[in-house]
Amino acid sequence: MNANADQRSLIAADLPENDLEIARSMIGMPIRAELWNNEATRDTIRHYAWGIGDDNPLYSDPKYAAGTRWKGLIAPPTFFFGVFDAVVAPGLPDVQWFYAGADWTFFEPARRGDEFSVKAEYSDARPVGGDMVGRMILQTGTVEYLNQDSKLLARVESHCFRVPRPGAKGALKYEARDPQAYSATELEDIQKAVLTEYRRGAETLFWEDIEPGEVLPGTTRGPLTLMDMTCYYAGAVGTSGYKSTKLRWKYRHWALNDPERLPNNYDPSYYAASVLPSIGHQDAKVAVSEVGMPGPYDNGPQRIGMVSTCVTNWMGDDGFMRSLSVRLHKPVIFGDLTITTGEVTGKRIENGQALVDIALRATNQHGETTASGTSCVELPRRRS
Repeated sequence: MNANADQRSLIAADLPENDLEIARSMIGMPIRAELWNNEATRDTIRHYAWGIGDDNPLYSDPKYAAGTRWKGLIAPPTFFFGVFDAVVAPGLPDVQWFYAGADWTFFEPARRGDEFSVKAEYSDARPVGGDMVGRMILQTGTVEYLNQDSKLLARVESHCFRVPRPGAKGALKYEARDPQAYSATELEDIQKAVLTEYRRGAETLFWEDIEPGEVLPGTTRGPLTLMDMTCYYAGAVGTSGYKSTKLRWKYRHWALNDPERLPNNYDPSYYAASVLPSIGHQDAKVAVSEVGMPGPYDNGPQRIGMVSTCVTNWMGDDGFMRSLSVRLHKPVIFGDLTITTGEVTGKRIENGQALVDIALRATNQHGETTASGTSCVELPRRRS
């Protein structure tokens, strides 16, 4: 391979006329999932939490965590993205992947010392349209995360768009835009929002004290930078095609010559490409000219993790997130903010659990909605 190989364009493939037939032909296929974090250690939990900008000591300070109901470190709910990113979108070679959203159900937190196994299956595919693309395929995978005792900790229905790249018929049509420039006053306001972020912590929030309409304080993340992406990758997405030095060459060789050795949640063409599709999260040229985005952009599970922090900050150490469902609407590119808010929409007792339902929203610095969703949390009740 010559020295300029990594600068070659990605192949732009049209969605074939029988795209849905192809995509649906593999439904039910079990997925060979390559895990990034096989264990929940003090460091893997902290690296993930810090990668989404969450410095809650429940996830990073063993002494603090020992004094909580959990009696030790636990991981943020979306830490399971750092075990396996839940991307299940096989087939359709050279058609771009974009994360679309996820529907999580949580049964137990990941605790320090847990070892993981994953069961993943390709479960659905359907055609969808969008404002910026004529036609795309939405692929869904069902992923279960188990600990060393075979106890089910979490389950997710994970959704991924398959979109033609620029140069192909029906390709993505975003206009390139420069990173947002902020005035000194605007940056001071951002810093103030970040430094005064609300976190309930050890103060118990009781179910009886919640009423529909209550607004969650929310979070501010950004402006998004290359360093933010690097820190997130360290904690979470080594499974998403990023391979370093020798491993990069090995995976490319396997893709071209021995594809059975690869995890099968990706088509071999993913690793065989001269420029990996996921490099658009870092490289402006690839993001704009090869992928069709307005600039280098965030990682979908990364944004979902940021949205989840809005809830975990509010519910405190004694709460437990039972579900999280998020859909991604617009790209967040370098220079953009992710501002999360939430509102209580209802409360109920179900199967003995005191539950609170929450509507969630993430916006950028222009007030545009970049993600929306819902969450359900279990809270303690006051004793009679």
